[in-house]
Amino acid sequence: MKKALLIIFLGIFVGATLIIVFKQMPSKAAPKHTAVLYNFPVTFGMDIPKNLPLNADPAQLVTFAWNEFFALNWQSSYSYNSKVRGRPDRSWAYDLHNAPPYPIAPVVWETYAHRTELRPYDNNMLPFNKVPKYVYKINPFPIGGADLTLFNNLDEDNEIGSCDLFANTDKDGKNRQVLYQAKVNQDEYDYVYGNYADSGRLHEAINNTKKNIDADSAYYPGSNGSTCNCPQSARVFCLPCGGAQIPYLFGETYIGAIEVKTAWKEITSAEFPRYFTRTVITYKKIGNVIVAYNKPYGLIGIHIIHKTLNYQNFIFATFEHVDVEASHMGYVELKNNNNGPDPKEYTRAHPIPAIVDSSTAYVHRELKKKNPRSIWQYYRLVGVQGNPTNDSTSFSFFLANYVIESDSTLSNFRGSDISNPHNGGVNVLYGRRKISMGGCQGCHGVTQIKFGSDCSFLMNFFDKPSEAPDAGRTTNKLELYRKAFEAIDAEDKKTTKH
Repeated sequence: MKKALLIIFLGIFVGATLIIVFKQMPSKAAPKHTAVLYNFPVTFGMDIPKNLPLNADPAQLVTFAWNEFFALNWQSSYSYNSKVRGRPDRSWAYDLHNAPPYPIAPVVWETYAHRTELRPYDNNMLPFNKVPKYVYKINPFPIGGADLTLFNNLDEDNEIGSCDLFANTDKDGKNRQVLYQAKVNQDEYDYVYGNYADSGRLHEAINNTKKNIDADSAYYPGSNGSTCNCPQSARVFCLPCGGAQIPYLFGETYIGAIEVKTAWKEITSAEFPRYFTRTVITYKKIGNVIVAYNKPYGLIGIHIIHKTLNYQNFIFATFEHVDVEASHMGYVELKNNNNGPDPKEYTRAHPIPAIVDSSTAYVHRELKKKNPRSIWQYYRLVGVQGNPTNDSTSFSFFLANYVIESDSTLSNFRGSDISNPHNGGVNVLYGRRKISMGGCQGCHGVTQIKFGSDCSFLMNFFDKPSEAPDAGRTTNKLELYRKAFEAIDAEDKKTTKH
C-alpha cells in the first residue's frame, strides 16, 4: 500500500514538474500576443529619455514611446511669475493622493514653442521662456475677450493640405472639424534661435544642406554620414540629437530636438470625463476678417518625433484617443480645392501591431494603480518607427495616426513627395544611403531630401512663416507643396544635365 502511494505521489510530482517546465519554455508560434509575453519597463517618470540602443526591438521602441509620453504629459513648472517653459514640476507625480484626472496647470509639451513662435512672420524670434506670442502677417481679431496667449493655438485645420477631417459626422456632419497645432521643444528652438534666428541665414543653411545631400549624400563635405553636431563652419541645418554632447558643456548632453503635433475636436459636456480638455484658440473667417475665439476642445491625437544620437532620422511615436474609430470620423479631400458636401467615413489602413496593443493594456493597468481617474487610460499607442528601412514588412512601416493621417495619401504614404505619395521613390537619407521609407518617417524624410530641413516640415519656406491661421488662408496648402516639389525637381534635373 505504501509503495503504491509512493508511486502515485511520484507520478503527481513528475507531472506537475513537467507542466511547470513546459509552461516556462518559449512558445515557437504564439498565435496571439498578450502583455505578459513582453517586458515593458515603463517608468511613468518626469525625465524625457534621450536615446535608445541601436537596432532596438519593438518592445524597446514602445517602451521608449511610453516613457516619452508620460514625461511630456507631466505637469510643467511654468507659472505666470517664472515663465520657464518645457520643464517638469518636480513636486508633482502621477500617483499623488487625490490627484485629478490630469493637471490643471499646463503639461510639459503644452509649454513648448508653437510653430509661429519658432517662425514668426515678423522675423523676430523671442527667447524660449516667455508668454506665448503668435505673429502672423494678418493677425486675427479677438472675439468675446479671447485670450491670444493661451498655449494651445489650433491654427491648422487640415492634414498638411491633403484633407479636412470631421468628428461625429453621423450626427454633426461638417460642424465638428478637427484642428491641429505643431510645437517644438527648447533644444530645437534654441538651435534655431542661436544659429538661424534670421530667416535669411536659415534659408541659406537649408539650401546648403540640400545641395550637399544632392552632391554627396551627406549634410556637409567630409561627413561620415552623421547628422548630429555638424560643425558650424559647414553652415548647414542640423538639429540637436538626444544623447549627443552639448558643445562647451562638459558631460552635458542634449535631450534632442522634439516636435509635437496634436489633433483636437470640440467636445460635448458628456464627453468631458474621457478627454484631456483645454480652452484653446480657434479661428474663423468672417468676410475679410479673421477672428479668434476661445473654446473647450478635447485632445484626440498626438505625434511625438524625437531626434537622437542613434536615431538621427527621428523616432516617430503616435498616440490617439481610444474612441476615434467609434466617433464616425470623416474626411473631405482637398485636391483641386474640392470641398465636397459629405465627409467620407473610413477604416484604419494598417492594423495596430499586437505588441503595441499589449503595451497599451499594460500601461492602462499600471496607470490605474497610480490614479484610477487618470485621463490617459483613454489614450493608446498606435506605433513607433525607429531607423528607416526599405523593408515594407518591418515593424510600424506604414505608421499613421487615425486622426492625423486619415486619407490614403498619408496613411499609405511611401513616395518621393506629396505629389507622388505611392510611387515607392526614395525619401530618406540614412547614413549615406537614400531609402524608400513608408508612413510618417518617409513623409518627413521628403523634407530632408527635397528641402534640406532635417526631416522637419516646420523649417521650409513654401508655406512658412505662416501668413495667417489656416482658416484665413487664401492659398491651397497642398497646391503650394506640389508646386514647390515640381520646382525643386525641375531645378534638380537642370543641375544633373550640367
